[in-house]
Amino acid sequence: MMPPRTFWPRNNTPARWLPLIFGLLWLVAGRAWAAPPPPFVINSEPDDARITIYSEYLPDPDNVYSLEDVASGGLDHRFQPASRFVERLGLSNHDWWIRISIHNELSDQQRFALVMAPRAYQDSQFYLPDGPPGTTRYRTPLPDESFVHRYPIQVLDLPLGQPQVFYWRVNPHGELVYALTLTTMQKALGDNPLYGVYWLLIGMLLAMSLYHLALAFMRSATSHGYHALFGFCVIGLIIIGSGFLGHLDDLSSWDHPLRLTLLSGALFAACGAGRTFVDSRQHSPALHYILLVLGALALVQIPLLLILPSPAAMGLCCILVLLTVPCLVALGYQAWHREVPAGALFFFTSILVGVPVAILCLVTLGLLHTGLDVPLTLLLVFTVAGTLQTAGLRLQHQRRQRLKAEQLRNQAVAETVETTRRETLARMGHDARTPLSGILGMAELLDDTPLTPNQKECVSAIHNAGESLLKIINDVLEYSQLSTSGAEISHEALDVHELLVDAVDLFRERAEEKQVELITHVHTNVPARMEGDPGRLRQVLTNLIGAFIRQAQHGELIIDVSLEPTGQAGQVRFEFSGTALRAGTLHDLRENGARQDSSTLNLAIAEQLVEAMSGRCGHRDGHNQDPAYWFIVPLSALDNPAPDNPADRVPLLGRSMLVVDDSTTVTRVIRHLALSWGMRVTASNDPREALASLRTQANINEPYDVVLLDHQMPGMTGVQLAARIHEDPVITHSPVLIMLTGISSSPTDVDARNVSIHRVLTKPVSAPRLKQVLSEELGLQRPSAPRQRNESPDPGLQVLVVEDHKLSQKVIRGMLNKLGITPEMAANGLEALNRATQKRYDLILMDCEMPELDGFEATRRIRAHERENGLVAVPIVALTAHILREHRERSLASGMNAHIPKPVELNVLRDVLIRFTRRGQVEESGEES
Repeated sequence: MMPPRTFWPRNNTPARWLPLIFGLLWLVAGRAWAAPPPPFVINSEPDDARITIYSEYLPDPDNVYSLEDVASGGLDHRFQPASRFVERLGLSNHDWWIRISIHNELSDQQRFALVMAPRAYQDSQFYLPDGPPGTTRYRTPLPDESFVHRYPIQVLDLPLGQPQVFYWRVNPHGELVYALTLTTMQKALGDNPLYGVYWLLIGMLLAMSLYHLALAFMRSATSHGYHALFGFCVIGLIIIGSGFLGHLDDLSSWDHPLRLTLLSGALFAACGAGRTFVDSRQHSPALHYILLVLGALALVQIPLLLILPSPAAMGLCCILVLLTVPCLVALGYQAWHREVPAGALFFFTSILVGVPVAILCLVTLGLLHTGLDVPLTLLLVFTVAGTLQTAGLRLQHQRRQRLKAEQLRNQAVAETVETTRRETLARMGHDARTPLSGILGMAELLDDTPLTPNQKECVSAIHNAGESLLKIINDVLEYSQLSTSGAEISHEALDVHELLVDAVDLFRERAEEKQVELITHVHTNVPARMEGDPGRLRQVLTNLIGAFIRQAQHGELIIDVSLEPTGQAGQVRFEFSGTALRAGTLHDLRENGARQDSSTLNLAIAEQLVEAMSGRCGHRDGHNQDPAYWFIVPLSALDNPAPDNPADRVPLLGRSMLVVDDSTTVTRVIRHLALSWGMRVTASNDPREALASLRTQANINEPYDVVLLDHQMPGMTGVQLAARIHEDPVITHSPVLIMLTGISSSPTDVDARNVSIHRVLTKPVSAPRLKQVLSEELGLQRPSAPRQRNESPDPGLQVLVVEDHKLSQKVIRGMLNKLGITPEMAANGLEALNRATQKRYDLILMDCEMPELDGFEATRRIRAHERENGLVAVPIVALTAHILREHRERSLASGMNAHIPKPVELNVLRDVLIRFTRRGQVEESGEES
């Protein structure tokens, strides 16, 4: 059996490890053995005669054949005939013997040129007959008989008569490709028209590569950079593979390293160009990472390729290319299928380039045979594909620019819409707050007049309804501001206990109406004083408590405050839980966007404020879980927590207390606090059980010092239990009785005194307040007599009120009259300016939006008049229904000293008068004796 035509080093068996498809291609394209070809007969002047098919080749796997062995005729039966004009014999690292017979039938001896394309092999030798036709003696060519023009050229002197046989020994150290052409010396040294096509296509490819390189630097576009690198590498491969540098002997030793390096660079660039052209990370993550790995392998393999033998190195490159081509085609198909911009174009170009490149690799591996001019074919394919992809990148850039322009337009429209929305909301808020200010102000003034109980109830209802409406308006405006410009965060000292009490106080009545018991628990590890934004934190608490009470059912709403147990300092956790929260409520509030009620708005405002304070929110509301909502905000401690001070526990240390409440949560919280104060605590959820415990302790002469009892309990009320304790003959040592009660269900003072109840506290009670009361009632601390500091402004103040709204004028005048001040009134800014320039006032209350001249401009003109005349600036305080930050900033920028939002409260008005006039009269009562 004749040996196969493709050989790896020291191996004459075909590669069997490639995929099945390559084996099928081998079977389809396998060679059919043929008889030895006849000599090429010259009977006319040859015109670039392609005579490769008249040649024969003999593999020498062991490099043992000599010229004498080959020329002796003993190995003639082993020669295999060539079958194509460009014969490709695959990868090998051993000698090959190629022979061709030429018969001159012209009239005399002729000189022709044998062109041996497509490249000059460094380890090769051509042999000429040295003697008459039929001789077995051969010689090497003389210097003038062998040279390199573009390809190696052998000068043949062909005598008339018998055929001349020529031998060529070559060791390719890689891929063996040869094409033999017989022509005249003039044509061999002349210009081939095909060279012009080569240079034209190379010029086009070079121009596109330079274009991509320029855009890569100008736009910082990696896709253009990959395309530029791919183009430069392909140009280098085409120039080397087509033999354009064959006449440069100095580069012959660099042919193999350059070819492998350029091929690896082109492979790396192809992977990168494919990934960036279609954004594979988004549209095909799996192929994206595969191409990343293949591109990395292409770079990593370069040092290895320079070490391996040439056939193995080239084979490794071809295998990597054959792995990459299907990935790029698959990426193009997915891009086209998913309608990625220019995805169809990439799919087409990936096939256009991938098919000939895969064929070339199969031919190089010896698994496929073709007679195509591969360099020219690839150059043409790369030029066409490069032109298409350049156009595709241009279209992508134009599309991105168009989308960017549309985005900018949409953003401008959205900003205009948002500005209009905010201005509309601000205007609506102003228009609603102005009459509401009159309603609440009149209700407050009316409440101070002699009224019947029924009338007082009506006034209270009007005031409460107005306050609720005012809160809704404020929430809408606050949410509008938070969603656009965020919140201003301050850093001040705060007391978590006070903040929590203030927030809870606002909802006591509403909670009682829905039969929701509010329970607060501030853990003892929370510092007494911390640094944060008390105003924003109070807003968060009020919004959340309001939202949860609105959605609550009958039960307990527990507000638990503790330090976050993550080890991170200054992280305070506020958690809302309890039976009042229905399962699914928290999920509906947070996830159901279609449910746009006030609770959803409250929750949205609270979460945005928490985020503005660098905090975070969360909830649990799944199956088999108690619903809970929590938020964590950073609050740094200003001093050590109270429990860390042993002296603080001395007043209550060792005292015993009985806690009676039907709520296990309340008893647990109070017990936890009392234990931290050093007290001995017993908890009971049943009044009868508590009464029995009191008798038992009295019998063993260890009576309780304090009994803390709830008012509303099943079976027996707190007043009834207190009466039983007071009347029981066994309990001779009467303990201090302190009752915890709601707002509406509180016993009268007479009832409390009749049953010896010492103090009545409204639930929920804060830990500092409870501790203070216990210390006072046990005689460990003197009761603090309330210091009433009634500070009022000087009745002789000259106040100018500038207000265009008649009802608001009456409200402000009534409040000032109540403070003993008779103001002067101005209906617009122009009138205020005239009065202020003619008379000096102690304070000006200035509305901001008025006809003829608004408050801002009036203030600026008053300040200008004061500067021109060297006058002391009169305090000007803005009275406005606007509450947004930009309106406060605008009022201060115009020269005003402060900003009071409508509706105006009497206490706020009093404080402003005292603050800016500094002529208040102080009256103190209730001094300690």
